[in-house]
Amino acid sequence: MDYITLGRNVRRFRAQADLTQEKLAEMVGCTDRHIGKIENGQNVPSLEVTVSIANALNVGVDQLLYSDLVNRTDYFIQELVSCTDGFNDKDKLTAISMVKSLVSILKEFKKN
Repeated sequence: MDYITLGRNVRRFRAQADLTQEKLAEMVGCTDRHIGKIENGQNVPSLEVTVSIANALNVGVDQLLYSDLVNRTDYFIQELVSCTDGFNDKDKLTAISMVKSLVSILKEFKKN
């Protein structure tokens, strides 16, 4: 497991949630020093702490471990499904069409 990447992901999602290390530590039930060491890849969090961090940041554990996912396709599918949760079938088809258009634009952009 890549603990450096885990730490970077914790830091990234913590910043996106606009939380300090102190606030995240309080939510998780550990010290801010422990969070800091996790973010720097110096401490290996227990499974319990990792799950608590994910819950506090409102992300999945898989998102924290992203670089270590064996089947990233499943991850992307889960993300797309969660993004369209609550959509009716027509809106889901519209979202699929939009994603396809964005992919086409991205491919064209990368060619240039």
